[in-house]
Amino acid sequence: MGRHTRYTLLRIKQALFLLTVPVLVFTITRVHAAPLSNRSISVNSSIAGAVTSHLFNFNIVSSNLLGSIQLEYCDNTPFVGAPCSVPAGLSLNGAAIGAQSGEVGFAKHPSSTANNIILTRVPDFALPQPSSYRIDNVINPSDVQRTIFVRVSTYSSNDASGPRIDEGAVVFSTARGISVGGYVPPYLTFCAAVSVAIDCTTTNGFSLNLGELSKNSPATATSEFSGATNDPTGYIVTVSGSTMTSGNNVIPPLAVNDTNKPGTSQFGMNLRANTAPVFGQDKTGVGTADPSPGYNSPNIFRYVSGEVLTSSPLSTDFNRFTVSYLVNVSSGQSPGVYNTTLTYIAIASF
Repeated sequence: MGRHTRYTLLRIKQALFLLTVPVLVFTITRVHAAPLSNRSISVNSSIAGAVTSHLFNFNIVSSNLLGSIQLEYCDNTPFVGAPCSVPAGLSLNGAAIGAQSGEVGFAKHPSSTANNIILTRVPDFALPQPSSYRIDNVINPSDVQRTIFVRVSTYSSNDASGPRIDEGAVVFSTARGISVGGYVPPYLTFCAAVSVAIDCTTTNGFSLNLGELSKNSPATATSEFSGATNDPTGYIVTVSGSTMTSGNNVIPPLAVNDTNKPGTSQFGMNLRANTAPVFGQDKTGVGTADPSPGYNSPNIFRYVSGEVLTSSPLSTDFNRFTVSYLVNVSSGQSPGVYNTTLTYIAIASF
């Protein structure tokens, strides 16, 4: 009876001993950088090998000390921290910060490389906000149609060392330049007739009838011409032809500027609106052509064959001019049918 009792107590002690074995539990926590939001890159020129500017925009999301921003160019993967393949021909060696906004005060860190530019400043507390950085004098990769990833990381340190605070990536591609060309032909548009549309789309009549010439009052008539050109040096308009004649009989042209003198044989013209007598019109249109001085005074008339009537010193839109013809005869003017043919010529240099 006693021996049975000792054996039972021993088993109870052993069971209690086994229940006191400790159990250990391990907890592992992994810290990740926050993703930069609203990331973008704008490339001023995507042509391979071009010297250009790259504009980075992103929102800083973490409230933390900010001392540096890393821009790492790779052509194999956008994942921050993964091995980076340097794009052929890319160079950031001469790159510089052209503009910055948001979190500012950055300069280029001396440890920057041909594919890795570090923006550095004295570490300061950063607020979540949009920020922008323009990097000038970037030499694009030399491969055409190449996709380039730029990994963007922010750090508390001023040299892109230590843990990342925020991170993300943007992407752009190099492209072959597209040549776009065109040809603007030189033009000179000119028309002369009794009446013309200001843009020379229509003309009407090529003959004027002065009727019966009298010593008591002048005979008058008008015709028109219009012109425009894209010649950088503009254009001129000349008139040539004889005065009015009937066989050997001549109505003298006004080689010297003169007024209307009924009873005196004279043939002349001007390009103005006149009041003595009342006829003619000033120029119209938005162009830059003007009458030459000899033909630009109201009530003053002149005619010398070959002279320049109007000119513009530069390319010009249309101007329409009215030519006012004045004819007077003396009492001794020989009878006959008097006429002349005048030729108007527009000349541009091109």
